[in-house]
Amino acid sequence: MSLKFAILICLSLMCLIACITFYLGIKISKRFIRYIPVFSLSSGVIFFYIRLNYISNSPNPFESIFDKIAFIILLVVFSFALLEVVIIEVVENTKLLGKGIIGIRKALKLVYIKKEQVR
Repeated sequence: MSLKFAILICLSLMCLIACITFYLGIKISKRFIRYIPVFSLSSGVIFFYIRLNYISNSPNPFESIFDKIAFIILLVVFSFALLEVVIIEVVENTKLLGKGIIGIRKALKLVYIKKEQVR
């Protein structure tokens, strides 16, 4: 399998996964839409990993080097996309967590126990 054909298959696979994730995001939940880059890049990483370990038996040594370079680039971009999604989730849940902590503090102030009542 030539490198051009592998890149074409990888891009079509990534586009297919992105379309499926977008469709699920519209039909099921809007939260799936933010995971489109992570899912599509992970499918590209998996494809090039399988190609690198199982399919790549070509006599051309440069093709193996190009596969490794493509795998590393996809892995780095996947890591950044995953980091982005984690940061977005933490920021969104921090707002909810902050409201919850304020509610807990107010509830604790209502249950204030005086030292005279303890004895």
